[in-house]
This record gives sequence, C-alpha cells and structure tokens, in this order.
Amino acid sequence: MKSSLVIALAAGLALSPLTRVRAEDAVIVTATRFPERLLQSGVGMIIIDAQRIAASTATTLPELLARTAGVHVRNNSGSPDPQLDMRGFGITGDQNTLVLLDGIRINQNDLASTPLSAIPLNAIERVEILRGGGAVQYGGGTSAGTINIVTRGPRRGDKSGAVYVGAGSLASEQLRASMTAAGDEMGVSLSASHQGSDGYRSNNRLRQDGIAGDLRLFGDRSDLALKFGGDQQRLGLPGVRDDEQFVSDPRGATNPSDWSKQDGGYVTFQGRADLGRTELAADLAWRDQRSSASYPSLGSYLEVKSDSTTFAPRMRWTGDLGNKDASIVAGLDLADWDYHRRIAGSVETIASPFSRTDGTQRSAALYGQGSVMVAPATKLAAGVRFQRVRNELTNSFGGFGSLQRQSRSLRAGEIGLHHGLTEQIAMFGKLGTSFRLATVDENGYTASGELLEPQTARQGEAGMEYRENGARLRATLYVIDLDKEIYFSPLVVPYGANTNLSPTRRKGLEIRGALALTNRVDLSADFALQSARFRSGIYGGIDVSGRDIPLVPRSLTTLRLTWKATTNTRVSGAITHTGTQRYDNDQAGNFPRAIPAYTIVDAKLVHDYHGWNVSLVASNLFDKHYYSYGIVDSFACTTRVCVYPQAGRTLFASAEYRFK
Repeated sequence: MKSSLVIALAAGLALSPLTRVRAEDAVIVTATRFPERLLQSGVGMIIIDAQRIAASTATTLPELLARTAGVHVRNNSGSPDPQLDMRGFGITGDQNTLVLLDGIRINQNDLASTPLSAIPLNAIERVEILRGGGAVQYGGGTSAGTINIVTRGPRRGDKSGAVYVGAGSLASEQLRASMTAAGDEMGVSLSASHQGSDGYRSNNRLRQDGIAGDLRLFGDRSDLALKFGGDQQRLGLPGVRDDEQFVSDPRGATNPSDWSKQDGGYVTFQGRADLGRTELAADLAWRDQRSSASYPSLGSYLEVKSDSTTFAPRMRWTGDLGNKDASIVAGLDLADWDYHRRIAGSVETIASPFSRTDGTQRSAALYGQGSVMVAPATKLAAGVRFQRVRNELTNSFGGFGSLQRQSRSLRAGEIGLHHGLTEQIAMFGKLGTSFRLATVDENGYTASGELLEPQTARQGEAGMEYRENGARLRATLYVIDLDKEIYFSPLVVPYGANTNLSPTRRKGLEIRGALALTNRVDLSADFALQSARFRSGIYGGIDVSGRDIPLVPRSLTTLRLTWKATTNTRVSGAITHTGTQRYDNDQAGNFPRAIPAYTIVDAKLVHDYHGWNVSLVASNLFDKHYYSYGIVDSFACTTRVCVYPQAGRTLFASAEYRFK
C-alpha cells in the first residue's frame, strides 16, 4: 500500500501545473565544457543549486544525489562512498556514470567507489547531472550519464568565511571551516573539514579529513585558477551478514578486524580567455591516490598506488551560419594513468608480495560538437569523438607472470533535436553511441584470460517538457542497447569471472517535476520505471535471454516537500522508495526471492538566527530495517543470502555561522 501511494503521488505531481521555480538563469558547463545558460542548452540537465542543497535533508554528497536528484545509491562495503547508479546499470553503475569535480574526471580506473563523501556540502556551488549524456565531451564511462560537482570559488570583492559544527547519533561528528578573500585582480578560498562516526555496525568506525584551496587571477576577458586539495580516510570494514544475522544481529561485524585507509590529493590549473566570438579554455590536472586494506578474515593485506595526469585544451566559436545562430566546440583530451597493487599475507610481508599488478593507460581524443538554431524554436545539435587508447597490464602471482597489451580506436557520437511547440511545451529527441573501457581490476581476472574488449552502446531518448515561469516538467523515454557489456558473471566459469556479456538492453521512463502548493510550500518529485535485461546469451548451459540483470530496481521514486514556516524557519522532508530488484550473482534468475522494496523517510528543521544557521536532521525517521545490497551463493556466507544492513533512525544536529 505504501509503495502504491508513493508512486501515485509522483504520477499526480507529474501531471500538475508548475509554477514559481526558476531554472533558466542557471549557468551550466557540463553540456559543452563552456559556460552557458540552462535554457539555451536544450538538454535534460538537472541542477542542484546552493538553495536546494541547503533545503535538502542530506548531510553528505551521496545522500544529496539520492534524495534530490533521483540517483540510486547502494552500499556493499560499509563505506561512506556508496555506488552510484543511473538508468539501471546495477553493480557496474559506478563504471557507467562519469563523475567530474569542476569538470575534471575523478572516477578511478579501478572498481573503487568515487570518494564523494570527502567533498563537504557547504563547499559545493551546484551539482549538474546530465542523464545519458557526456560521451562526446568526456569519453568513456558515460552511458548512464555524467555528474559534475562545481565547487565554490572566490569572486571579485568577496570577503567571507564560515564555521560549522555538527554531532549526532552513532557518535557522528562534522567540523568545517572556510574563508574567502578576493579583490579586483586576485582571490583565494581555503577550507578544511573533518567527519567521524562509529558507524551503525561494529568495526565500521570512520575518520575522514580534507583540505581544499582555490587561487584565482581575474582579468577583464580572461581568468586563471589553481585548485588543490587532499583528503584521508580511515574506515573499519565489518563485512556482510547472512540471512539469520540480518534478523538477530544486524549491527554485528562478521570481520571484526578488517580495515582500510585511503589518502588522496589533486592539483588543477585552469585557464580561460574570451577573444570575442572565440573562447579558449584549458585544464591541466594531476590526481594521486594511495590506499591500503587489511583483511585478516582472508589472510591478506594489499596496497594500491595510482596517479593520473590529464590535459584538456578546447575552444568555442559562436556566430551565425546562414543567418542561423550557431556554436562550435572542439577540443583535445590527453590522459595518462598509472596503477600499482601489491598483495601479501600481512603488513609485515608486503615487501615480498605473493601478487603484484601494474597497469598503465594512455589515451588521446579529439572531439567536436556543434549546434544551430535551424528555426526560431528548433535547435539541432551534433557531435563526434575519436579516441585512441593503449592499455598495458602486468600480473604476477606465486612467481608466475604475464604481460598483456591492447590498443583500440573508439568513437562516440550524438545528434539531438529540441523543438518548442509553444512557449510552454517542447519536445526533444536524441540518438547517440558511447563506450566503456574495462578497469584494471576487471582485466585482472577474466574468463578468457585476455584483456576485455571495450563495451559499446547505442542509445536513444525522446520526451516532452512543460515549462512556465521558469519551471519545468520533463518526461523521458530511453533505450540503451549494449554490446560486449563488461560484467562479472558467476556463470561463465566455476566461481565466476569478468567477461564481455552477450547483448543487453536498458530501457525506462523518467519523470521529474515540481509544484508550488502555496507561496510557502513547495513539492517536487522524481519517478523512474526501469528495466535491464539480456537480449540473448547462453552461459553454463543456461539461456539468459529476456532475464533481468541483477541489482536494478524496477522503480525509483523520490518525493520532496519544503515548508517555509516563518521568515527564519524551514521544514523539509523526503520520501525515497526503491522497488524490488534481483540479488547480485542471480543472473540466471533462478533464486526465488528478490531484494525487498523499501521506503525511507527523512526530515529536516532549519532556523536562522543572527547569522547562525541551526538545523536538525532525522534520517530514516521511521527506523526502517532494510538493506540496499544483497548477494546470493557467496563464499562469504553460511546461508544462501548475504546482505549489508543499513542504519536505522539517526539524528544529526548542526550549527553554522557565516561572516563577512
């Protein structure tokens, strides 16, 4: 009954007229890698601005994406950095969703989740989400979409600062401090943050610290920026719980001594010059990651080192073609990535590891993207990307080693049309191709023993949009046909291995809308129906044609309500419903049960008082007992099902003071 009510409310909202919410004035950069107005882009961009961040019930960036943008998140490790999933990619959602920080790729070329929790919410200016797009502009891993996190930076004449302190259930704590000082020609921003928690489960203690800086030089028609930052994380890893433990002792630790730690840093140079009709821009970025993990439960210890360097010069020309407004963007992407992993029986023996993996990836890409107003209310856009990638992987185990190399030429393209039927109603359509490269972890253990082939996708979407007074209601139908999808299959060899799957398909319906019930109450929602299935294939004698791909919820719904009770007091709430989904490892579709659907309610109270912003957040208000990830027939459990229990009801209080 609760699930039906949530879906019915979302459908009703989707059919309601929209008022008051303005999005046209938002400036975005994800669609073309140059600043442009959202209304001019003609793409289905979702913007979470600072106002929406402040009104949300989230306390971390992953929570913000789940509660405000309809991004599905799942936790299969106990980490504060859950997996992200858009458009039903399941366990490989992270590898098919590109995450950018100020336009720079931060996804690593391994299976580790993107470290989003290290980015404090008050450091974010806005988040841009482009579903099903980004392959031409950014390359691989964008079949599901692109998320760009744009951080706050100094602006001319800005002199301000903030301090933040928060504490709550599970011994949770957050401390933040930031300052900005800018004149007419130069500005600097500095920030520091700390996050800690004992965690919902035993041996799940978290300690995380970060610093960030942004130095900018302002010119009349040019800008230069130097951005830098570092973070470290210390985390206990409690392991999975089986069916019986989930009921009797969900907070216990299966692995009471396992732990991980992670240290990272980055430096980015960015420049922009406006030459009139032509704009030039370039990014030069370096990112370093060091991590280690101890698994006494498995008798192993590992260390991983990786670093990447990217250079991305580009240009944009705007003018007219045949008396039609037009723009052309062209650019070059160069990237180098290095990876080193050692595995030993313990910390003491890491100098003599029994397993070693070294990988490199070198890529060069050229892309072009153009748009033209073929009619006053009709915009046509098209683009293409050519990319050359070279991979090298060296593996050694127990004295035996192998060296494998692979070079591939890849291409991505896109063509789209946006047509205004009236001032309020528009229709749109898009066709495109995209690709994904196997990570070093996936190539390290394959069914064939050879490096995996790149995954390719053909995708299309169409829909309609209603807009009035700056508000938008958008409904989108999409289909994604994949070939050689990269996936871990338990059916290809005993105990499973990574492989290129037979053809698969994702398809679905997405609806996003907002409604001002009164001048004090706003309601908004995201609703998605999604399907992920094998188009064909036989594995281990099992025909999987038409069967569901695991870990893809059939429906996702989020309802958000904000009430401005007084001039200084606001109340907000979010209801998130996740539909049923098949367990991980159940590609054959033979397991009789599915991961149960669950509905989570979150609430927030905010009050402003003489420069102070005080808030109280209740997460999982009704103390729902649930899990977002489950796996069948895993060696880690004595029963057929293993799960990662999620936290019950928690409270978090915070106070922030901003000064100028």
